[in-house]
Amino acid sequence: MGIGYKDSVVVYNRYAKGPEQYFGTRFDNVRVELTQGADQKVSGMEDVSACVVKISNTDLPKPYIAPKAWKRLTEEEKTENFTLDTESQNFFIIVKKEELGIDIDVPAGLVESDSYAGGFFEYVKEQYGYAFSLDTADVYSLIPRFEIGGK
Repeated sequence: MGIGYKDSVVVYNRYAKGPEQYFGTRFDNVRVELTQGADQKVSGMEDVSACVVKISNTDLPKPYIAPKAWKRLTEEEKTENFTLDTESQNFFIIVKKEELGIDIDVPAGLVESDSYAGGFFEYVKEQYGYAFSLDTADVYSLIPRFEIGGK
């Protein structure tokens, strides 16, 4: 898509009506920018995004569904679609970024959180690092992309 679009992330959509589940979608050829220091300097605030991910929305691995509609899908349909919901404790993890020496495999698709001591999100943060809660989600049309931010 553009300069620096060579990283990879997995976005996890959380569903917690019943046992906590995460539905992971891997995005390759994205641009990951670690921004906490620059954002703190500009805003003067400590509670700012630490990471921004730019995802081209011209060639997605599966269809995007709006958050409220995604929650109404069946388990199988949730696996086949993704959403960018900032209100449901979704998160993402950097799985490939050459400059940081990151090249890891984490599960995509359905993950049962109870299978991990302390829950899946805590496990990923402790085991791998570079996991961020999904706090912002924007869409741009001039250069077609989703842009997500996390802390």
